Amino acid sequence: MILGIAFLILLAAEFSSFAIGAYYVYDKPTSDVVAETLHTASGAILEVNATGLDNASRRTIWVDPNVTTNDTGSQFIDLHSGFVIGNVTANSSGDISNRIPIDASTLAKIQSDGQSVHTVWVIGIQSAQATSHQLTSDSEQNYSASTESSGIILFVTLVTVEVPINFSLGQLFIVLWTIYLILFAMALNGPIRSLWSAIKSSYTKGMFALFDNSMLATLIVFPVVTWVTIALSLLEQAGGISTGSLPPADPLIQFVELSIAPLREELGFRVIPIGVVALLILFSSGKFRDGLLALWHPSRYLKKNDSPENYKRHLRSIYVAIILSSVLFGIAHVLLGAGWGPGKVLSAAVAGVGLAGLYYVYGLPAAILLHWSIDYFLSAFDLNPSLSTAGDWITFYTLFLSVVGSVLLILLAVRSFRNRQLGLSENTWFSRK
Repeated sequence: MILGIAFLILLAAEFSSFAIGAYYVYDKPTSDVVAETLHTASGAILEVNATGLDNASRRTIWVDPNVTTNDTGSQFIDLHSGFVIGNVTANSSGDISNRIPIDASTLAKIQSDGQSVHTVWVIGIQSAQATSHQLTSDSEQNYSASTESSGIILFVTLVTVEVPINFSLGQLFIVLWTIYLILFAMALNGPIRSLWSAIKSSYTKGMFALFDNSMLATLIVFPVVTWVTIALSLLEQAGGISTGSLPPADPLIQFVELSIAPLREELGFRVIPIGVVALLILFSSGKFRDGLLALWHPSRYLKKNDSPENYKRHLRSIYVAIILSSVLFGIAHVLLGAGWGPGKVLSAAVAGVGLAGLYYVYGLPAAILLHWSIDYFLSAFDLNPSLSTAGDWITFYTLFLSVVGSVLLILLAVRSFRNRQLGLSENTWFSRK
């Protein structure tokens, strides 16, 4: 019971990060560049606040420029596009906080240029050309919930596919937010017992009853995977193996990217190939409906349709798929150009094993929520300096829970092994999934 309550505290912290994301996407701009137009009798004033620029560097404020990116990642601005509002200079900390007047005629042109959403860039010029200039690497665009995009990148293991969909960042975030709430509701309710029922059951049946609920199982595995991967990364760095890091990104973009990554990566690296292997096994037996449902929850539908002997035989194929998916997941972090170093392969592959195990035993919602916890939950507190202290406390709390979770998982593995040795596998926790 006490263990269940300890993990409920972690669950409450996770739900608070939902509110943080919604607040910073919708109510309080959290972009590196925040721009607001203040209307006056003579025209308007553009108030610009920006961070992360080169110290004491001269910058140009540009509305609605046409910025293109070449194959090497360099950005160029079309000198004939948009509207130059004025020049400013960053302070000694690389920050800008300026109010720049916009005359009435320029304001009228901006409002009548056919764009429903206007963008403000704080740019520096690296090199000048006749019709376009190359931008410095710290040139920044402001982002808001209204910022529009026209594509979502999906993974099919190591292959990327762009789905052309028009959306704004706010629309995408609220769709993702809704999906996660649905997944949380599903995880809280099963697969054997609801969260509260599993906690109450643990009082009389022991701590292993906590694993009857997929949300609790996810909360137990999450701190373990997090701190094991951190420890591996630290060991690799101590040995001179670079793990790399993600390149700097606008905080609002990070909120959205960290929200979509768990969904697309679990579809691309767990459903493919683990779920597909389960699907093919069931299709070969003529179980087409259950084969498709196995993409959602492989173990449930394999056990539903297999004899104990066939299940053990098919389980070997699942183990191979889990190893393959984990290795591909690790390699993808380096090959797909995210900025990670070669050392990231090992830690990501180890995390992939945890994600694959939850996916197979509990289904896709558990794997996605574990991935979301690793990617989004802890990062949400770091994207705003005012929340960093709370984030530090939560991180240390997960360290404590990782020790508890490790003990639980080890004891569970020992118990499962002993039951199999005694021929009691039909009554073990795993067989009930």
